[in-house]
Amino acid sequence: MSECDGQGSDRRGIQSIEIGLRVIDALRTSPGPLSLKALAAAADLPISNCHRYCVSFVRSGYMQQHTPSGRYDLGPRLLQAGLAALARIDAVAIATEALEALVDETGSTGQLAVWGDRGPTVIRWIAGRAAVRASITVGAVLPLLTSATGRVFLGFLPRRQTAALAAHEAMAGGGDPDALAAQVSALGTGHVSNDHIPGLSAVAAPILDAFGEAAAVVTLVGAREGIAQHAVERLRVAAATASARLGWQPPEAIAS
Repeated sequence: MSECDGQGSDRRGIQSIEIGLRVIDALRTSPGPLSLKALAAAADLPISNCHRYCVSFVRSGYMQQHTPSGRYDLGPRLLQAGLAALARIDAVAIATEALEALVDETGSTGQLAVWGDRGPTVIRWIAGRAAVRASITVGAVLPLLTSATGRVFLGFLPRRQTAALAAHEAMAGGGDPDALAAQVSALGTGHVSNDHIPGLSAVAAPILDAFGEAAAVVTLVGAREGIAQHAVERLRVAAATASARLGWQPPEAIAS
């Protein structure tokens, strides 16, 4: 077995690498370049130790030092590594895994949608323990303003992607796109009851990519009475966990 094989947190590691990554992490979470003193404090290291790590990281391209300020920042090698990691992420596979676990855990019917050429498009539909009568099938295109799924895309996609469809549906009486987008952005979820499909209610949450845009939307569908609160909370957690796997970080995490 090689040093990279096996699992468990009790395997021996290299402490100096772990300490060095604290320096990188301190820069990653800072709002901008840091002086050596500030970087050492953020990484909880003596200034002399921090300086040695900085020298090595600058030499290898994982950090850069600005002149004439002398402040340190993330380097081009980290950007290249980040782009390579993003290219290897399968957003649909991660979202599907989250949906399957969510249906198993809550017993609710669930669907997964992505943004297609004609708008919110269903790519997975998984029946829960309670029967839900609906005509939605894989490939169905949902309305933007009157479905929970569509409203989440409205709130978590750039306006240039949704503007044309939103304007068309608004003219047909679908509601105020700006008000709906603001509401969904504030709540973090989209809710409808008896709107798109009579007798059904739905709650949806975005799976966000590293840029905070909806790569997919996970939705729980239930009877008119609504989705149980514990299922809504599990939906939030599942969506946030999948989003983290895509590289998304909430603003409060970045600022801390």
